[in-house]
Amino acid sequence: MDAYLNSLKTASTDADVVSVIQKALDDEDIYHFGQLLESPVITKLTESDEYKGYRRLLEIFSFETLADYRSSQAQLPQLNKRQTEKLKHLTLLSLASDAKVIPYERLMKELEFDSEQQVEDMVIDTIYKKLLSAKLDQQRQLIEVDYVIGRDARKGDLQKIHNMLSEWATVCEGVIEDISHSIKKANADTVFRRRDEREFTLTLQELRTSHAVALAAGNNPGNIARTDSQFSSSEYRNEQQRTGGRF
Repeated sequence: MDAYLNSLKTASTDADVVSVIQKALDDEDIYHFGQLLESPVITKLTESDEYKGYRRLLEIFSFETLADYRSSQAQLPQLNKRQTEKLKHLTLLSLASDAKVIPYERLMKELEFDSEQQVEDMVIDTIYKKLLSAKLDQQRQLIEVDYVIGRDARKGDLQKIHNMLSEWATVCEGVIEDISHSIKKANADTVFRRRDEREFTLTLQELRTSHAVALAAGNNPGNIARTDSQFSSSEYRNEQQRTGGRF
């Protein structure tokens, strides 16, 4: 683009300016023309009955579609094959920006194709140029758009873009808030679960300790309880009296 902008600076006639426009429209690597439109020498073309159609043509390639060109074709310069192909690419980008799922039928109409194969070839070529990322669904006869580069924006569209970005930011804030709430809940659940696990572990340890003590007491002959017959015998009572109950 810089090369064309520099050429405009040295253009001495309207014909020179038109030559720069034609070269830019033919360039397979150029798909944005807003900087050219802002050039004073291109704006000046509107004063020329002979060349004002070229500025309008540049507007169509910047913002509009093949259908817009056809609607006023009689007042515009004729497109060559390469320029027509590029305008079809740009039209596809506009369609993909407006809808993420586009039927073949609509593409055939908007791009002036006679067959589904032409549609598929155009989509594949646009993907190859890295202008679009999409999937072809031949069974359902549609394309599913994943990503599309933006086209030039009119100054009047800036407020619309600002509103869209504001809405998107609001949605993002809501999503972030929901995620934060979910994280807090998950953390709280983790704290409660760990507390319950600690309590369970302590209880289990106490039960195991009690069980071990009980087993030790039961296996020690010295701790075996005396029977009722032992405690009721005369010998036991006499010994209790003699020792003062210390037996």
